[in-house]
Amino acid sequence: MTSAQKEIAASRKNTWYVEYLNKLDETALLPGSREYLTLLGENNIKIALGSASKNSPLILNKLNISSFFDAVIDGNTVSRAKPDPEVFLKGAEALGLAPEECVVFEDALAGIEAAKNGKMKVIGVGKPENLPGADRHISSLLDML
Repeated sequence: MTSAQKEIAASRKNTWYVEYLNKLDETALLPGSREYLTLLGENNIKIALGSASKNSPLILNKLNISSFFDAVIDGNTVSRAKPDPEVFLKGAEALGLAPEECVVFEDALAGIEAAKNGKMKVIGVGKPENLPGADRHISSLLDML
């Protein structure tokens, strides 16, 4: 593809993705998500979202879970991608916590590496064989209830 064709394809893909995001609602939440976020809030545990996506605010609003998060650090506020720990370090800072006081829930290897590079504990969400380096593994947030 030429550069122009790549730009057109990327723009089309982004348009489709945003159209999909605009159709999201609470039914798209993973099992246990709302319950676990509620439990954390009830116990005054600070919560930050760390994501590379620039669509995080839209997604959180569509899922009706924005109010659970004390901070949102996303592709609009970071310049370095995982496995660089920038997104998680900014999250810790926004919460007023030292990195060592934080636990990251992560479903991707680059995210686990980023959290470890930031000196944070990591709970891998998914199959342990796909998430080496996590301090603990769960299959879903239901395991945390």
